[in-house]
Amino acid sequence: MGKLPDRVWRQPQQEGDEGADGEGIGRLLTLSDGVFAIAITLLILDIAIPATTTDAGLPKALLELWPRYLAYALSFVVIARFWSIHHQTFRLIARDNAVLIWLNFLLLLFVAFLPFPTRVLGEHGGTPAAAVLYAVSLCLASAASAASWWYASGKANLLQAGVEPTQVRATRARSIAGPVFFALTVPIAAFAPYVAEAAWIFTFPLARAASAWFLAHERQG
Repeated sequence: MGKLPDRVWRQPQQEGDEGADGEGIGRLLTLSDGVFAIAITLLILDIAIPATTTDAGLPKALLELWPRYLAYALSFVVIARFWSIHHQTFRLIARDNAVLIWLNFLLLLFVAFLPFPTRVLGEHGGTPAAAVLYAVSLCLASAASAASWWYASGKANLLQAGVEPTQVRATRARSIAGPVFFALTVPIAAFAPYVAEAAWIFTFPLARAASAWFLAHERQG
């Protein structure tokens, strides 16, 4: 049995190394951007006024949708932040391989799933089950996001030349802060759903502050 051509197995190495088939890390980023955009757009579809609402009952119907407004705003910020982290980290990644591609698909799997727990949270925000579902979903998405960076910046050595070790460690610290924090909010969500929701709002600013502190501390050292 003859050997298959090398092009069957070869993974693209550089963003812009797209060849005749349009392969390359650029395709991975384009696909990712599309999934993020679709997920963030689907959030608004869960906000709808009941078909039986009359003109006189419209103000009340709009006010009663406040849990869905809150869930929409929360998930919009969460998905936007995941995209921002993805954008920032992949600016430092020069090449991909099969493992990184599938880790990225894992992240997209959880991002695409987020509109569902958002809908559940909007409809049943005060219930522990809805809050726990949302917390677990965020924890899994954060872990997948962190896994991509840890793999690319580890032994796989997929980063751009010249990326400082200090920046790698600081980004690792920031990436791991998300899943750890969301995991800690799971028991809170089980007993105090609204407290957990309030905590989620501050997750990404806290992670950003922790990363900045770590980077400053490393440089001083």
